[in-house]
Amino acid sequence: MVHYIVTKTKAAERTQYGITAVRGQAELDSIDDIAPTFEEAASLAALLQDNGVAAEHFRDIVEDYLAR
Repeated sequence: MVHYIVTKTKAAERTQYGITAVRGQAELDSIDDIAPTFEEAASLAALLQDNGVAAEHFRDIVEDYLAR
């Protein structure tokens, strides 16, 4: 089962939140700059998790989310 974890990075005095897809101890994929707030990234991670999104669809779903 894939789990989605919110990540936090700092770049040029700006905090960015992303999501990492993991299975067990293995990192499957990661996108660093998804949302400007933890709450928005956490909401998307929960949506991915609750709907059982497979890792191979992770980037497509995030892309669609950002394009809306």
